[in-house]
Amino acid sequence: MRKHCAAVLVVIAIVPVVAAAQQFLTAPGAPVDPDARFEVVAIKPIADASSPMLIRMTPGGLESSVPIGVILRQALQKPDYQMVGAPGWINTERYSIRAKQPAGLPFTAMPVMLLNLLKDRFQLATHLETRDQPIFHLVVARADGRLGPDLKATSAECQATIAERAAEAKAGRLPSLPTFPGPNEPLPCGFGRVAPGIAAFSGRTIAQIIPTLADLVGRPVIDKTGLTGLYDFALKYAPELGRNAGPFGPPPGAPPPVIDPDAPSLPAALQEQVGLKLDGARGPVEVVVIDKFEKPTLD
Repeated sequence: MRKHCAAVLVVIAIVPVVAAAQQFLTAPGAPVDPDARFEVVAIKPIADASSPMLIRMTPGGLESSVPIGVILRQALQKPDYQMVGAPGWINTERYSIRAKQPAGLPFTAMPVMLLNLLKDRFQLATHLETRDQPIFHLVVARADGRLGPDLKATSAECQATIAERAAEAKAGRLPSLPTFPGPNEPLPCGFGRVAPGIAAFSGRTIAQIIPTLADLVGRPVIDKTGLTGLYDFALKYAPELGRNAGPFGPPPGAPPPVIDPDAPSLPAALQEQVGLKLDGARGPVEVVVIDKFEKPTLD
């Protein structure tokens, strides 16, 4: 389960077609004041549907021009299958949002500040419920426990680099990161890339990979693999129309992704390439019920 108090938002990259995303570092850090707010917030509507979309979160603040649903998901730290009652316009309405983070606040405060921004300017009101819903158990596919060729233990060098970044984050410093890779470039240590038909990560635990799998299949995934340590993971599959597009899907008006006709389905790719599979089950799922969410007050 994703908890907003633990997520350290380093940088969320430009999102022209849900291309690549850097690793979200996790560190306990100091508790964040639940009343933490941005110092200055400017919100303006975006009329030009063809204008570039980006979302950038840094220790200095927020810059965003993506559909407001992206901000809502980041604030709640919940995917669509754990949100109930959100109005349909969250995936089409875009606003230019610029917000300055107060000096002295740790960058772990970003989700809290996003949540308070939505409460203050979009009148967001929610409550939590637990509901019995379909889920998946992620298990090792082979009886002998052998993994697929595209799920490999992370190198000792990369593990040391990730440990150094985690120590920096825990100390409240922005970790040093390499240049963000292009769509066809190899992933640096600790990075991830998710696009329609592609999911790849470097230096992740199975627990860190599972949220992406859950986003792709649209229901919670529970780790039953028994695998520990850090892994490099690569998955190439044929996304189904309207599914397997990730938590945000393609931006409004974006052309459909080019699909390799020879690529396997997501379940087949999971077994063939990484040696894991999803078993259907039911279980209790915590959901956020959105009681109120209105279009914003503008500057």
